[in-house]
Amino acid sequence: FFFLMIRRPPRSTQSRSSAASDVYKRQHLDWSVDSSALQSNCGAYEILYWDATTGQRNPSGASAYRDEKWCTWSCVLGWPVQGIWPAAVDGTDINATYRSNKKHPGDYHLISVGDDFGKVSIYRYPSLKKGSVPVVGVGHSSHVTNVKFNKSDDMLISTGGEDNCVFQWKVEYK
Repeated sequence: FFFLMIRRPPRSTQSRSSAASDVYKRQHLDWSVDSSALQSNCGAYEILYWDATTGQRNPSGASAYRDEKWCTWSCVLGWPVQGIWPAAVDGTDINATYRSNKKHPGDYHLISVGDDFGKVSIYRYPSLKKGSVPVVGVGHSSHVTNVKFNKSDDMLISTGGEDNCVFQWKVEYK
């Protein structure tokens, strides 16, 4: 279930909306820069959009939020991450993404990816072209469950599933 809690200081906290009709769990969630919208990916491999002011799902969100600026990007599905999907993989092979916190030399962000093959990859963000070539780190013995840049974007943290390891990767620019 997805619950949106909106705090109205100092009186109370109200539950504005519940997407109880959606039976698939939310796997990734991102806020817009102005906090007016949310986007999520669910277990059914759908991209869902929410109006944060009303708490209601927006079924035309792909059009309505086409030019939205997102504060974070952790969704594995979406227009700016279509290039992270290699040929011949199914929807379950990419487990996590996380966009860098700031733009880097060359005026672009990075997007980190953890997959089912034990690889941690970094692409330019947005990654629009199918077959984009990443920088790849190998170390986990099986699937990578999550990836995240630290605040200064000079380190990337990844967590492994079967190996139960936490890796810290140094991000260097050449």
